[in-house]
Amino acid sequence: MKAAAAGAALLLLIICAFIAAATSILTGSGTPSGLACAITPATMSSTAGEPVAATLILDVEQQAHAALIVQVAVERGLPARAAVIAIATALQESHLRNLRYGHLDSLGLFQQRSSQGWGTPEQILDPRYAISTFYAHLVKVPSWERLPLTRAAQAVQRSGRPDAYARWEPFAQRTVDALAGTCVPLIPGEQAAAVLAYAHAQLGKPYLWGAEGPNSFDCSGLTMRAYQAAGITIPRVAADQWRHAPPIPAGHEQPGDLAFFRMEADGPGHVGLVRGGGQMIHAPNRHTVVQIGSYQREDLVGFARPRHPARLGGPLD
Repeated sequence: MKAAAAGAALLLLIICAFIAAATSILTGSGTPSGLACAITPATMSSTAGEPVAATLILDVEQQAHAALIVQVAVERGLPARAAVIAIATALQESHLRNLRYGHLDSLGLFQQRSSQGWGTPEQILDPRYAISTFYAHLVKVPSWERLPLTRAAQAVQRSGRPDAYARWEPFAQRTVDALAGTCVPLIPGEQAAAVLAYAHAQLGKPYLWGAEGPNSFDCSGLTMRAYQAAGITIPRVAADQWRHAPPIPAGHEQPGDLAFFRMEADGPGHVGLVRGGGQMIHAPNRHTVVQIGSYQREDLVGFARPRHPARLGGPLD
């Protein structure tokens, strides 16, 4: 139990540092082809005159709830847009806190009401249940992926102040970008976001040779499971992953690509996931944990990009 608590604390500290760095964002036009991208953390700085919602820094409790919202979206196979809508909604309803009070019988992250069929008070106060229930209602909204955030959120929440959700959209988009470790589109389709969202959720978990999760990983077990989270099947071991995926020339690697190291007789002996900015997420060895590190190393073999057979779109294709 102590080891699990320490791992969870380390994950929250890493997420805290990552989100705190994300204080500026480039946004797309808001059209169906628009894209919102987090600027590389090393170059991020806040912009003078930004509204309070755009400069908010989340504390540990809020970060944990934001990370869970992204994780549940990945687990349910939902696009990143769903997490943006959910985080913006929770920011407006509760400031991403699991409130035990609210208007009338409203409770929890989304201020859901037992009297309106959202579940028992105990269920509503379970963050995972509340998030899952929000998504279950969201996906029933016709064309929810293409609706403005205010309309999508209002269709679920039926708030007395539907326009209030809009103020949180830039920050919610930036938060999902940070947790996913990549740009995500305003309209869904980025498989790389799902790959990296899964990998980020494993930060701090111990290395164990042959492990494929959920509590520990080796290097290729982590990459295999991350791609499975995006609906893509790749081989189990690093050398087979190298042979399976089309190579990518150095300098053209993108977030979500595989980075291979330490060429051995049958192929590379180590693999990680490109995160951007010269960094990757990987499980180095039995003396360490899943962590972020540089892929600019002397033993770098090259990069590869697995393909989804259905070609769903996004940089992984």
